[in-house]
Amino acid sequence: MKYLWVIPFLLVSIFSCKNKPTTNGAKAATDSSKFYPLTDFIQEQIAYVDLRDVEIFQKHQTATKTDSSIISKDQFKQLAASFLPLDISKPDIKKSYTETVFHDLSTASYTLNYKASQASDLVKNMDILLDEQTKMVKRVFIVSEFQKADTNIMEHYSWTVNKQFQITRTIETASGRSNETTTVYWIRK
Repeated sequence: MKYLWVIPFLLVSIFSCKNKPTTNGAKAATDSSKFYPLTDFIQEQIAYVDLRDVEIFQKHQTATKTDSSIISKDQFKQLAASFLPLDISKPDIKKSYTETVFHDLSTASYTLNYKASQASDLVKNMDILLDEQTKMVKRVFIVSEFQKADTNIMEHYSWTVNKQFQITRTIETASGRSNETTTVYWIRK
């Protein structure tokens, strides 16, 4: 009598095991996770600058030289477009990344972090800071790395909403290492 409850449990277990659907020939589940659409954000920022009466500046720095100049909106668009190939939200690309979310009380932000799982991925890491209240983007940080012949190139991208973006490139060859930084910012006239 003491173990009578075991019989119904075993019967339920046996029948539930037999009624499981088979997965032979079944299609893999569709990935419904959403990554932040970087391309949409960059295109919105390009439109933001394009629709305003702003002066756009470019500052290019190397170890030995700094150049500053005013650039046209077309030049701005060309430089800003360098962020577009870094979008990892496309289904065939995002499967190589893991997403984590961190609520940072010190900056009143949520940080979406995307980390590459394969060494061959162009984008190694991406952080998108969202405003705690509005859930709008405040900053974007991206690290990419790739090889060109015998040269290793690491790039750090950053975008501050409605203000500026920056690309820092570290180039490493057998003969040494060099850094260059391009900063683009805009000011209302």
